Amino acid sequence: MAQAQTAPASSPPAPARGANDRLLPLDVFINSTKGGVWTLLERNGVLYAPADAFEEWRLNHQPSAQDIQFQGQPWYPLSAIPGFEARLNFANQSVDLVFSPSAFNAVRLTQEATLRPPLSPTIPAAFANYDLNYTISRSRNPGGVADARDLGALTELGLSGQWGLLTSSYVGRNLISQDPSLSASWRRLETTYTRNFLDTTSTLRLGDSTTRTGISGRSVYFGGVQFAKNFSLQPGFITRPIPTVTGLSAAPSTVELYVNDALRQTSKVPSGPFSIDNFPALTGSGEARVVVRDILGRETIITQPFFSNANLLEANLNDWSFELGAIRNNLGTDNANYGPRFVSGLWRKGLSQSLTAEVNGEWSKTLKRGGLGASYGLPLQMLGQTALSVSHSDTGGSGGNWLVGVERSGMRHGVSFSAQGASRGYRQLGIDTQSPLPRLQTTASYSYSSDDFGAFNLSHASFDNYDTGRLNTLNLSYTVRLGVRSALTLSATRLSGTTSGTSIGAFLIVPLENRITVASGVTTRSGTTESYVNASRALSAETGWGWRTALGSRAESAYAEGGAYYQGTKGLFSADVSDTKSQQNVRLGLIGGLVAAEGQVFATRRVQDSFAIVEVPGYANVGVGFQGSTLTRTNADGVALLPRLLPFQRNSVRLDPTELPISAELDSIEQEAVPAQRSAVKITFPVRSGRGALIRIVFDDGEPAPAGAEIELVGDKKEFFVARRGEAFVTGLQTVNRLRLKWNGASCMFNVELPPGNLEDITRVGPVRCQGVKQ
Repeated sequence: MAQAQTAPASSPPAPARGANDRLLPLDVFINSTKGGVWTLLERNGVLYAPADAFEEWRLNHQPSAQDIQFQGQPWYPLSAIPGFEARLNFANQSVDLVFSPSAFNAVRLTQEATLRPPLSPTIPAAFANYDLNYTISRSRNPGGVADARDLGALTELGLSGQWGLLTSSYVGRNLISQDPSLSASWRRLETTYTRNFLDTTSTLRLGDSTTRTGISGRSVYFGGVQFAKNFSLQPGFITRPIPTVTGLSAAPSTVELYVNDALRQTSKVPSGPFSIDNFPALTGSGEARVVVRDILGRETIITQPFFSNANLLEANLNDWSFELGAIRNNLGTDNANYGPRFVSGLWRKGLSQSLTAEVNGEWSKTLKRGGLGASYGLPLQMLGQTALSVSHSDTGGSGGNWLVGVERSGMRHGVSFSAQGASRGYRQLGIDTQSPLPRLQTTASYSYSSDDFGAFNLSHASFDNYDTGRLNTLNLSYTVRLGVRSALTLSATRLSGTTSGTSIGAFLIVPLENRITVASGVTTRSGTTESYVNASRALSAETGWGWRTALGSRAESAYAEGGAYYQGTKGLFSADVSDTKSQQNVRLGLIGGLVAAEGQVFATRRVQDSFAIVEVPGYANVGVGFQGSTLTRTNADGVALLPRLLPFQRNSVRLDPTELPISAELDSIEQEAVPAQRSAVKITFPVRSGRGALIRIVFDDGEPAPAGAEIELVGDKKEFFVARRGEAFVTGLQTVNRLRLKWNGASCMFNVELPPGNLEDITRVGPVRCQGVKQ
């Protein structure tokens, strides 16, 4: 029977070299896990290992442990590692080394930030989006208009290329109105040129845009220049601090990460401490539970609260925006009404994992404003925010604004509170100089959710205005599940102050199969009661039908509504009807888009994302799609427009192989595209077409060509090889073909002529003589 020997747990501080030094080549196991074959040194009954063994085994090497010199290199005592125990088995030349879990270096379980893939070449393209609404109204009131018709339109034009993206949107009103007091009009909405700089993750916008503001700021429309950081150019990049979940495994184990009781990740770890970081699911606040299960099935459960918020930036991460231009007035009414010129800027920086600071300011001829703000983590998994701004304007003089707020969004409980105040003279960009901000506005809310008892929410808001007085709102709501999927919501709202009133309502939602939902509700306010019941079938992301119906009463009058909707590959068509005591309405709508690229024009749905021009030369009606769905088909020229590609991400574009004839040969039915924002890329699937034939080839002596000889179809890059009996299966053949055979450094040319037949027919040809090549 093999005997095991246990090494002592400690050793003399400075052992002297003696004749009993022994090198032991052993098969090493670390906490029952194979650690490789190593040579250990035994001196005076103490085991020593070289420094690279400590690194390989992930052991924390103790700097204070005294080493010994042997054969010109240092050796360190294993007994200096916590929990050390050694079981030698000389029969099979192995040793099982046991250490405390804390003796190992920590293992990081992390999802590394995805590198941005290189962009595919962008091709020039133009697109147009349209949203048309045709309305017929008939009044039932005496003296009313018997039949009124109107056409409205919302359009967008776009150009894209390697130079960037240019878009311009317009709204058309009263285009065919029969009311002589209403004239047809077109108004420009926004015109913007956008250029993205991927190396610096920033975006330049020229034209119409909106300002970026701080914690207490307010965005305004403007025309001019904006240069800003844009983290969306790198999909998957995490800007907020992600909490770290840590644990300890005594033996190689499986680690399961549960976030708010939902399994999010399963990993394997060796012995020792481990940490889970950079995991996007650890956002918001809640509870992370780690289940460590070793090879014997023993479980250890670690529970740890976590907190993360989008208002926080990762430590040392910068976010900024700079604007220069003029305020846009009366958007949608005037084509180009621009007001005072201004300069504004915002800069945010993550000073630590739990503190993000910001500076913002605005300057115009009549207004100067500057502000500071901070977002920070608080105890009990809460986020705090504080901001302070001061301004000076020609009309209001000097003024100040302040804001404080806290919020917590947990698995069960949610709490928020904010208060903001401004002096009468405080002004911000875009605020009417004659209408100051409220003196004080506060909001507070509390929510609680339970799987068994439903969800409860209580909220309060108060607005104290300088000239109009105070308005208070108090809202209480309760939602409870009925059955498997239905939900009942009860709500009550109370207004007090400058106006007063009470509203009480009850709402029931019943989801059914096949995307059908039935909903009903009743609300009482100011002595009047409104009620409704409706049923609807939602549209899917692909093609298909949807509909809705509704019956109800409002303002003491009954009404009925209905609609039908069809979404196809070329657009969305809608038809709605409504009937009330005073009026009947019919509305027809059409939403879609057009794309011009590579000399062709395609009809498609509204162009919101990037797209690709896919070519399968010579093959019509072939399905093309990505993410497992067929979204379009090639036209008569073998070209298709593939919409809905995700910008700056890898999109796997795939053909449906079942729709290609057997004679079509492709190197791959899938290609990858990484388009820019709302831009076009070109994807070509080279298809080898022609007939296949089994050709028998013989040499001058009548012997068949040897197996392995190479066959080349002149003008085609594909290679073929001779098999047994001098036969080679060659594809891509036409009626008359020129082929070349290569063998032992020599080659010959010969012709092959195919008899009439279909593309799917496989013909036998030969023997064909190959002259000038020997076995």
